[in-house]
Amino acid sequence: MRQALRLTPADNFSVPQKMSDTSAPIAAAAPLRQVSSPLVYVIVLNWNSPQMTADCVRSLLAMAGTGFRVVVVDNGSRNDSAEFLQRTFSEISVIANGSNLGFAGGCNVGMRRALEEGADYVLLVNNDTIVDRYLLRELISQAEAEPRVGILSPKIYYADPADLLWWAGGTFNIWIGLADHIARRRKDVGDHNHGRDLDWATGCVMLLRCEALSKAGLFDEQIFAIGEDVDLSLRMKKAGYTVRYVPTARLWHREGAETRKSAGQHVRIFLMVRNLLWVMHKHARAYHWVTFLPFFLFYYLPKMMILNLSRGDFRSCGAMLEGVVAFCRMIWSPGASVLPPELSGAAIPRTPERIAADDVT
Repeated sequence: MRQALRLTPADNFSVPQKMSDTSAPIAAAAPLRQVSSPLVYVIVLNWNSPQMTADCVRSLLAMAGTGFRVVVVDNGSRNDSAEFLQRTFSEISVIANGSNLGFAGGCNVGMRRALEEGADYVLLVNNDTIVDRYLLRELISQAEAEPRVGILSPKIYYADPADLLWWAGGTFNIWIGLADHIARRRKDVGDHNHGRDLDWATGCVMLLRCEALSKAGLFDEQIFAIGEDVDLSLRMKKAGYTVRYVPTARLWHREGAETRKSAGQHVRIFLMVRNLLWVMHKHARAYHWVTFLPFFLFYYLPKMMILNLSRGDFRSCGAMLEGVVAFCRMIWSPGASVLPPELSGAAIPRTPERIAADDVT
């Protein structure tokens, strides 16, 4: 039996009451099979958000089970995040990247460590989440029962209100290139309490089978952030594995809070446009573009333009066009990942003054 590092839960930590009480009934948890405990590496990415990451880590260390190791990958933070987190949590490992490698590249650093050290599973967890005590137990139980499942995806709520669904699975329509959340912003009334196969799993939290990950490959680092989870899910399915929704595994998400504060909404828009085109470039066949291009040019871009103009966000309008140009440059220069200066290695954290200015422009 593999000897796994035993982690000690942080003192006096519990899931906040408002997050633990949901109105929808949840099916009784199935007991784990009596087999050798698999080794799980829990990977959390941090970028200039040590306090938020610390909240997430406390909830992870309070999870039931002993066969997991928590690794925080600090993605080139311009503060003392790495030192603070290692000092605060002696039972975790911290890997400090020298620069911001994006969500895809940063997570890949942690996943490579897990694969090198013989992990059976990798649990990727966004740092802006608080997990339920039994999250990992429920995901592992399902994974051990279904060996052809490559990715497992839990039920995800908003942090506030805590019974409002952020994720109950995902759909992807390759004819128009759009990935969508099932039941987003709907109150949980128990109609999404049954497991099912999905088109894709969100990178917010996903359990990855290492055997499947070795065959499908890691995240595409050219994507950087936003859409890398769709791409990996599609590659996982092409490798012969399924993507599974596990509703008995739960957590709560403060949606995109740190991304917008650290980089700005215009950067998010840039990545959305560029990466939508990149995922289509990788996975769509020629006949899919017959319907995708009209949708993209005459619905998707105009709708986003009008929405941003209505908010007075002229910077995001420009970012949309920059995203299209960046995609073209990636096609012309294989291996390149064209990014705005906010995400380059020379980028510095945004001050409160810069955040306030971006919010009104």
